[in-house]
Amino acid sequence: MPSAAADTLIARLQADCTAAETAERAVRAAVEAQIREAEQARAFAWRRLSALSDMARIAALEPDREAAVERQLEALFRDIGWIEGGLAELGEGARPLIDWLRPIAEALHAAAHPSPDEAGESAEPPVIADPIAAFRAFEAWYEAERGQPFLQVFERYVPPTPVVEF
Repeated sequence: MPSAAADTLIARLQADCTAAETAERAVRAAVEAQIREAEQARAFAWRRLSALSDMARIAALEPDREAAVERQLEALFRDIGWIEGGLAELGEGARPLIDWLRPIAEALHAAAHPSPDEAGESAEPPVIADPIAAFRAFEAWYEAERGQPFLQVFERYVPPTPVVEF
């Protein structure tokens, strides 16, 4: 019977090994998921910076509000790759996007060109006081509507190119 006791001991130890391996796999999967989330958050933060800073620069350079808003939206959609020229290239399906983004562009212009009231003081702030928060709200709406994050549209597939050595 001593062999039965050894077999039981070995079986228990093997079960411990299997449980430890399962726990390790679970920890690795959780850490990998956290890393992917952190990578996406970093990439989206840089994309948000790029998009809004480009829009803010355009807003600062153009004193005319309507022209500035139009140019900001054109620059954003051109950067995404959806247009080459003007907003007229976008279909009617893009109307909700423009409706969400136009107030953000207007707020960026208003921040760059505050219009003084008659007393020489700054007029009322724009309806959107924080363009970053408004852009994040747009992102949340877009993801709820389209099922994918807006900032993911900046990703472009680049096919692998063969390396040729001479």
